[in-house]
Amino acid sequence: MSSTDDGLNPDLLAARAKAAALFAAASRNEQAGPTAQLHCLAAATALRAPSAPVPATADATDPDRLVEQALRILGNLPAADFAHPDVLAAAQHGHRALRAPR
Repeated sequence: MSSTDDGLNPDLLAARAKAAALFAAASRNEQAGPTAQLHCLAAATALRAPSAPVPATADATDPDRLVEQALRILGNLPAADFAHPDVLAAAQHGHRALRAPR
């Protein structure tokens, strides 16, 4: 695997982008409560992924499922990548989003 200029490998960057897109979709989902929306927005921001369009099809998905998918992506990262403070912060915000009231 090659590294990018910022020292992150392409697989980690792709995982960040996918998870950030899912968190962003959950943050704008009206089924999620305001606290969950804020935690999802914080998670997406923490990942510092390049902004990309979030598929509109994700809007109809239950926000908890979106967060779970994002957490699954982050949870499948190697330990060294998961240990990045921003990845860990995103996972913590995602966990809090799942526990937030609707």
